[in-house]
Amino acid sequence: MALYLLWSDTKSRKDISRTLWLPTLWMMRCASRGVDYWLGGGTDTGRIDPLCIAIMLIAGFSVLSKRRCNWSGIFAHNSGLFFFYGYLMLSTLWVDDLENPLIKIFRPLGDFVMALVVATEKNPREAIVTMFRRCCFLLIPMSIVLIRYYSYIGCVQSKHWGNDMWVGVTTHKNPLGQLCLVSGLAFFWQLETARKTGLRLWKQFTPWIYLAMTAYLFYGGGGSEQRSSTAIVCLFMVVVIYLALGFFRSRPGLVFKSIIGGAVAVALLALILQFFGTSLQGVVAATQGKDATLTDRTYLWQDVIRIGMRNPILGSGYGGFWVPSIYNELSPEADNHPKEAHNGYLETFANLGLLGAGLLAILLWQSLRSASQTVANDFEYGRLRLAVLFMVLIMNYSEATFTVGNHLWWFGFLVVAVYANPWVYDAAKSGQDSEGRREIFESEEESYIG
Repeated sequence: MALYLLWSDTKSRKDISRTLWLPTLWMMRCASRGVDYWLGGGTDTGRIDPLCIAIMLIAGFSVLSKRRCNWSGIFAHNSGLFFFYGYLMLSTLWVDDLENPLIKIFRPLGDFVMALVVATEKNPREAIVTMFRRCCFLLIPMSIVLIRYYSYIGCVQSKHWGNDMWVGVTTHKNPLGQLCLVSGLAFFWQLETARKTGLRLWKQFTPWIYLAMTAYLFYGGGGSEQRSSTAIVCLFMVVVIYLALGFFRSRPGLVFKSIIGGAVAVALLALILQFFGTSLQGVVAATQGKDATLTDRTYLWQDVIRIGMRNPILGSGYGGFWVPSIYNELSPEADNHPKEAHNGYLETFANLGLLGAGLLAILLWQSLRSASQTVANDFEYGRLRLAVLFMVLIMNYSEATFTVGNHLWWFGFLVVAVYANPWVYDAAKSGQDSEGRREIFESEEESYIG
């Protein structure tokens, strides 16, 4: 069924170029295990996976070289992202113990290149939704098959005599939850599109079936410890934000002001809760059956800050923090051999220092500002970008996805953070239309500078 849906979707979407399959395959790799594992090696370490990544990276550069774009305009509008990536790659120079440095660099670089391929499509909004949907057509049912019939692959045995952890095509419950988050968004958008075009929702069998499978995977076997609470909260939040943004369709100029007002309101709510002896973090955790430490994450955060302050300005360098020697310095509460800080902001600080964290803050601000401006020119595209950006910001409070190469939601973040549509030329258009397009470029640049 999945292969038929992929074929049918490709045939029906004439407005989407075939080159979108390249970032789609990249996203499938980000959302699952390494190529070596699926080819029978039984491990994610091998030579085939890096080779496939290198081939796709070269192919991505080839696609971009053939795109008719105003690259200077794209760079100017996304300067924060380009500078951040430049610093990220530069930071590998002061890493003390970096295993396979080329692979460490190529993975996040590939994420960036593939995001540019998506952003320079003629219809980037439809390209994003289509890529999300195609990724889930295959990986969601495959995860269920592995969990139900090949549990030695699709499940991880519990360490505390509880229910086994469902992982599906991924390696842990959290990546599986993040894949379900992609699925929930993709088919929610498909139903929204059907509703807007006047189609009967009850006849949209495919999205309803996939949403049911997504809910089943979110269930995770029943126990609160076997499901990804972060992904569930993020899906709820992104749907609420997406629907709330619909009220600004007739007044897009109020979007950015409302974002600032919402941030201030959340900060005030956090302060009020602190005054009453609790915290916003604790309240949200309680709704998911978690304690206020978020499964001992707060102890880990304290350790990351303490150790990271040894190199506060430049950090340990990209990929240089989580080295074997670091585990001897973690407190007993956090010593479960973590591979990340479980907080994207602290993860960035630990690897890239305050300078990297500052560049990330500039990138996030620029992305939100850009998405807010997009609402005025292309409401649905801007609405989609804002909803996903906010969701990633929320996710990185308890998960670390920022800067993690080949991570599903670092790539997902880049896809909506990059904005290139006004600077992409359409060769099929007439000279008169191209002149009008040039006026749009100029107005976009004036709006951005202003």
